[in-house]
Amino acid sequence: MEAHPRARRWPEPPHDVEPGAGHSPPCGVAGPCANQVYFESAWQAAKTRSYRAAVRFGLSRADREDLHQSLLLDLLERAGEFDPSRGSAGTFTGIVSAHRASGFLEDLKKDRWRLSFGFSDETDDRELDQLDALAAPDSMVPLWGEVSNPYDEIHVLRDLEQAIRLMDDEQRSLLHLLTDEDDLPSASRSAGVSRATFYRRVADLRMHLRMFGLQAAA
Repeated sequence: MEAHPRARRWPEPPHDVEPGAGHSPPCGVAGPCANQVYFESAWQAAKTRSYRAAVRFGLSRADREDLHQSLLLDLLERAGEFDPSRGSAGTFTGIVSAHRASGFLEDLKKDRWRLSFGFSDETDDRELDQLDALAAPDSMVPLWGEVSNPYDEIHVLRDLEQAIRLMDDEQRSLLHLLTDEDDLPSASRSAGVSRATFYRRVADLRMHLRMFGLQAAA
């Protein structure tokens, strides 16, 4: 299959240049051919993640470009950590870019709040209660698989904390409701909006959680 004419191609060194003779492969990894798949996955992950963040959070063009560049640089710096025997390049770059994007967005939102209203880094008690409830083994799992050990649980908690901090008022209110109610039908009856509006907001909340590599367990 031919590449799309606009697809980004990573440059390869001239064929007549010997390895180590003034031209090092990107990121210090063992050669451009072996890393072409990784580099293309990194470019696609940065592009996709920055686009989704721009749509979801209404980023300006400058912020979107900053995020894309930040993601791409981070992925290239981590190329040496990628082990193809443990997973695909797409999975690795997807996880790395999700964490980096959440950090970028959290910092951006904190800066905006400080400029506009003032901001406290402290999380209120209700948010901590929500984290405890959502972190239960039967309520939240990472997109890339079940939580299998305490180390993975730490990552899930961190992702949840970042996701909650970046929610807007409507999402926070819905999260409060879903935490308090036993099931979706009960929450829908208590929401005070039409069923269509309620389930649209639930879908929006799920999309927000997926941005941070999380999904509600069935």
